[in-house]
Amino acid sequence: FGLQNHPVLKNITEDNIGIEITSNGPTKAKSVFKGQVVRIFAISGANITVIIRHGNYLTVYSNLINVKVKKGDKVETKQEVGEVYADPRADNNCILKFMIFEQKNAMDPEQWISKI
Repeated sequence: FGLQNHPVLKNITEDNIGIEITSNGPTKAKSVFKGQVVRIFAISGANITVIIRHGNYLTVYSNLINVKVKKGDKVETKQEVGEVYADPRADNNCILKFMIFEQKNAMDPEQWISKI
């Protein structure tokens, strides 16, 4: 809890700035808007993270497996980025950790999520 330096991204801090989207069973993570994949990396305990740049905005998708994109790929709105890890120790619940930044400023991700 509180303001923390991000363990991987320089000059980025965390303060409950993202959301967790929970589902059960196989779940695909999809890009919320067209953009370009700028980084893919593993975080211990959070599987794989994908960052997509959308102009001045960055979207961050954490806890992925079977990533379907690679660095430099251009993605379309609602294009599959990867699968959200299903935890067998928690009834196969999937938890996507999702964040959005404008430059270095965290934004409310719910405004970017499609309801469809």
